[in-house]
Amino acid sequence: MGKSKQLNLITEMSMVLIKMSIQNIEFQRYSQSVVVIASLYASTAFLKHSKKNEGPETIKFCTEARRIIFEIVNQEVEE
Repeated sequence: MGKSKQLNLITEMSMVLIKMSIQNIEFQRYSQSVVVIASLYASTAFLKHSKKNEGPETIKFCTEARRIIFEIVNQEVEE
């Protein structure tokens, strides 16, 4: 599976999670940035544990995506 397909899958799942959180009053206390970054991270878990998409390429892609996510979070914390 190519990186563009993997990226499309986490994008789709992230959008579902973001839309769900917008509709849930419990998530209103979190900033939009936190909701988006948490949704991106969660979508990597869905992809990584997917039976349909499992394999070394997927694991490598998810690891790299998570590294980038943590870099973004660290930059936000430092500012």
